[in-house]
Amino acid sequence: MASGHSADSIAGAQLRIQGPAGWSAVGTVSGSVPAAPDERELLAVPVPAGTYTGISLGDDVARVDIDVAAGQVEPVLIGIEGGRLIAGAAYAGNDQLNLGLGELAGKFVSMPAFGLQDQDGKPFDNATAAGQDLVIAAFHTTCHQTCPLYTALFFQLQRRLPGGVRLVEVTTDPGTDTPAALHAYAQSIGAGWTFATGSADALTAFWKPFGVELATGDSHVSTLALVDRHGYVRLVYRGVPAVGHDVPPQLVTSLGADGLHELASGGDGWGSAEVLKALLTITGPIVPATQPGGRAPAFSLTATDGTRVSLGSLAGKPLVINFWGTYCPPCKAEMPMLQRVMAAQSSAQLVLVNEGNSRQAATDFLRALGVTSASLLDSDLSVGHAYGAIALPTTVFVATDGTIASRQVGQLDERVLDAELATLGH
Repeated sequence: MASGHSADSIAGAQLRIQGPAGWSAVGTVSGSVPAAPDERELLAVPVPAGTYTGISLGDDVARVDIDVAAGQVEPVLIGIEGGRLIAGAAYAGNDQLNLGLGELAGKFVSMPAFGLQDQDGKPFDNATAAGQDLVIAAFHTTCHQTCPLYTALFFQLQRRLPGGVRLVEVTTDPGTDTPAALHAYAQSIGAGWTFATGSADALTAFWKPFGVELATGDSHVSTLALVDRHGYVRLVYRGVPAVGHDVPPQLVTSLGADGLHELASGGDGWGSAEVLKALLTITGPIVPATQPGGRAPAFSLTATDGTRVSLGSLAGKPLVINFWGTYCPPCKAEMPMLQRVMAAQSSAQLVLVNEGNSRQAATDFLRALGVTSASLLDSDLSVGHAYGAIALPTTVFVATDGTIASRQVGQLDERVLDAELATLGH
């Protein structure tokens, strides 16, 4: 199958798949390609049962796991733009195909085009990152506060990382962190993952969707993002990771007084276990809910319209509590859908809770999206932590009796929201 961000076409390109014996041609494809969520069948062809690991269209190659069983059809979707295969846009299986159509239709936010270099001077860009799920952290080598803790987190993640996941620390200080400086830093601490840098303009563009500005010293915004193998941002973390006592000595000695205080504080409620679990949310379009149960924690917060709202004042209806931030691209993608679906029903009430932004920033963000609902302001993140919203976006579904029915981590699929609303209505 083929689809695109907009209507397109293919001009007679050879399609091949990669199996245990190498590459083999499966046919030539051509003709029109519709805009997602529509798709067009390019060809149906029998191939030997087995596992295939790549697909190519002309000179363009994408890594994708295709499991073909005897007597069964395995759908494969490729994304087309300008008559060529979009980097990373290959999806196999029904769930992944649905995810692909959602991504190509603009329901998810893609990473902008970027061109950086790693510590060895090799390109780190959209093309070289395609086909890998990414864990990306903001850092710089002269930070003595949170950055060493993010690096310690990466050491912990590295031991248990699933296949196909790449760890990347991207600097916010291009003046200091040249490829040579990053190479020396990686060697000095024994790190085996990617460190990336670039020009000031390139790094500014890279970090802009996450609200991270270039900075030196200990003043930058601590951010970690999960990006799926097709190049779409799925989750964003903010703040201090919990790394416990499992910190390499060379990182402990690099911490200043504030960094040592952050280490002793135990972080902001998330660490390697939570990140590894969250990686499961980017393997398909539907995010499994965490275990329900327990009463919804009480809160009292000021809203962007100046009113004061408590959990008690919302009693009597089921609640859909959506935790979001302006620095979270998937929050921006899901919010118009969330408001549209919630406005079309009357059984449950939507409660937006902003995590850590100023009143003006939150108001401007909502206005730009055309969202008319006010948002509560959780300035110190305490309510989000109480509800388990350690990564954004997170949506918590609260039943009429005040108990938590389910919790969804990651960008909501409309079908998931509809199913949760149907359950809350019973």
